[in-house]
Amino acid sequence: MSLPLVEIFYSLQGEGSCVGQPSVFIRLGGCNFKCVGFGVKANIEGQELVGCDSIYAVRPNSKWQYLKSAKELLDKLPAFNSKHLPLIVLTGGEPSLHFKNPILLEALQILQTKGHELWVESNGSVLFDFSPPLDSLHFTLSPKLAFSGEQTPLKPLQHILDNALEVVFKFVLKSPEDIQEVQALLKRLHFKKPPLVYLMPLATDQESLQEGLESLVAVCLAHGYSLGQRLHIQLWGNTPGR
Repeated sequence: MSLPLVEIFYSLQGEGSCVGQPSVFIRLGGCNFKCVGFGVKANIEGQELVGCDSIYAVRPNSKWQYLKSAKELLDKLPAFNSKHLPLIVLTGGEPSLHFKNPILLEALQILQTKGHELWVESNGSVLFDFSPPLDSLHFTLSPKLAFSGEQTPLKPLQHILDNALEVVFKFVLKSPEDIQEVQALLKRLHFKKPPLVYLMPLATDQESLQEGLESLVAVCLAHGYSLGQRLHIQLWGNTPGR
């Protein structure tokens, strides 16, 4: 068995409830969604693909590494300030597709034992058992709206809400009108406490990000939601490994 690794890097968290915090990102390969409605184009090994801003983590290509052990993954961790442990962020693609992989589970157990806080960025569409160490995960869920061309089923979302240590929501909106779909989805879910919800614009460059943020201010104020930053785009644009 192997674990597909796309990239691993040390940076600042750019989105969600932990914006600005030092984080080690472990981007795993593979996704169950294509999200062609996001409209980001990429040329991967001579083939033009359309999808999300991390489309290079969706379709296998020669830049992916296939790890054979937890030690191999942990040995790839970049240098960081050991006095202030960074967050560990699993991202993708869709990282929960690998939650039965013993290589990943062993690595997560070791990282948890060392004191790292473990976060997962997920579309919330995959069912899995919350056995250790998965019961120690924090989730940033980003259910996909209709414009993406995908649909996140309710059952996996509710399962995560019922069992995860912490859950926040991060919705990408193409226009302010998409808030109606967000509201409809949230009404169909059951929460132990009111959810923390971030709204973010669809953007891959600084100019469109600024316009999108401004367009969502009134929506956030009207519904009591948080305006989600995309700090990495503000700082570096849509650059892999940042």
